[in-house]
Amino acid sequence: MKRIYQAFFVLLFTVFALSGCSDSKTPQEGDQYSVIPTPMPEMKGITEIFSLSCGHCRKMESILPEIKKLTNSNIKQVHVIFNESAQKAAFIFYAAMVQTDNNPSHALVEQLFSFVQDSPKDMTADQRKAAIDKIFHDNKLKSPYELTEAQQKQVFKMFQQSEDIVRNAALESVPAFLINGKYLVNTSAHKNLQDLANTIDYLKNKQ
Repeated sequence: MKRIYQAFFVLLFTVFALSGCSDSKTPQEGDQYSVIPTPMPEMKGITEIFSLSCGHCRKMESILPEIKKLTNSNIKQVHVIFNESAQKAAFIFYAAMVQTDNNPSHALVEQLFSFVQDSPKDMTADQRKAAIDKIFHDNKLKSPYELTEAQQKQVFKMFQQSEDIVRNAALESVPAFLINGKYLVNTSAHKNLQDLANTIDYLKNKQ
């Protein structure tokens, strides 16, 4: 099924100008958020769903630390795998996940974004392998090509979770935020970063 990356919301040009101008109204279902078709109550907390090949997701990554700070929350990440290109990128990301207790550093994730989006198109397979090896080794991690059998099984388990989330949420665009496995935030319906954080905070505590 073809997925279309959603147009990124217009909060980025004022991303660090976190004024008090956000609307204090209660977020509304069907506007700021929706309830997914098949909730997953075992998924507690906040999960960002993204792809290393998505330019808008890369911009979101740059402001994710601010979102974490504003919501006083840890944000888990799930990489979509809806086509061959996304599957390759997901394998790289999940190779980092299984070696960092599911919490790769912001700097490492940005390096992975750069590898996927900025690498020359004419790189040979050997050159690409050398480049990804260097990123992982520089971060004191095994390359995706060096994972143990147990780590590979962990990666494929993450692949399955990604497929389940995309299917159960009927997800058609990224980046997206899933709250407590039930509520999908409509990022484009928010005026600024504080407004988005307010919705996430509201949904964290919503039954």
